[in-house]
Amino acid sequence: MHSVAYSGHTDAMNPVSRPYPLILALLLVVWGPQALGNGLAAETAESRFSGAALCVAVLEREVKSSLHVDPTPQEREQWQRRLESAFAHIGNAYLSGLSGTEGKALLRSTEAAVSHWPEQRLKPQAQTCHEQGQALLGQAMGLQKMIVRSSAERLLNKELAKLPRTRAP
Repeated sequence: MHSVAYSGHTDAMNPVSRPYPLILALLLVVWGPQALGNGLAAETAESRFSGAALCVAVLEREVKSSLHVDPTPQEREQWQRRLESAFAHIGNAYLSGLSGTEGKALLRSTEAAVSHWPEQRLKPQAQTCHEQGQALLGQAMGLQKMIVRSSAERLLNKELAKLPRTRAP
């Protein structure tokens, strides 16, 4: 389960362009029966998964815009929880039938739209998406939670490592 990159950023965080097959396979094993039992009507990927794509794009934008060198433990914790929520949303979408091709197109268009949102619109939506993602995670079994948490931590560490460091004089 992966999160997505914002418009203008590299594809390093895009779950569709850099899939982690082992994680996805584990998620399918663990969540597969639940996801397959949903019996969703034949809809377009855009309409079925637009909420998940919106949440991933909003949460990613919020986290990436607030990253800085030498965060406090509280900041790291907050960023990690937000990324866990994003991973929960996108993982649920993939497990509910979102394909890589559909996901890539949907996420790109959603990221483009969200990139123009003002902060006063972004913040409340990010909070709602975070709460929904935490609820999804709360319903998950142990292995699912472990995968989401370790993936979010790995992504956060990777993004923090990309930040330019200033040298002390």
